[in-house]
Amino acid sequence: MSAGNAKPRTVVDTNVFVSGMFFPRGKPFALLNAWEREAFRLIITDEQYAELYDVFRRSSLVDRYTLADEIVRTFFHRLNAADRVQPSAAVPIPVRDPKDVPILAAAIGGNADYVVTGDKELLVLRDDPRLGRIAIVTIADFLHVLDTITQPGYQG
Repeated sequence: MSAGNAKPRTVVDTNVFVSGMFFPRGKPFALLNAWEREAFRLIITDEQYAELYDVFRRSSLVDRYTLADEIVRTFFHRLNAADRVQPSAAVPIPVRDPKDVPILAAAIGGNADYVVTGDKELLVLRDDPRLGRIAIVTIADFLHVLDTITQPGYQG
């Protein structure tokens, strides 16, 4: 992240979106609010968009958590404005859960600064030098980063 571009390029794991939408409180919800305020640039692939679309089309979940149609429409309208990227064809590190590969591939392909997740299988990779400058962080850690970069005098 350069000083000229203070908004970090960020991939948000699918489970964080789901938690933030179905449970309008806590850190996942705070992250969605930060995204709505455009505190960071969201990076998403077509594959993740389709996955989210599938989750939010499951009437059993939407009805159970009483998620209004308008909220879902607004969420997808905002997702459409995110930076769409092509995932990397290769991920340079072994990943224990194959479901996590698309998230890392999106981060690599999208030249991300951060991957925000609550997934322990991804978080164990956070210090692997093969990821280069991509930081894998918890929601709390990322919210702290956002608080830091919005402080007066921050130089990046």
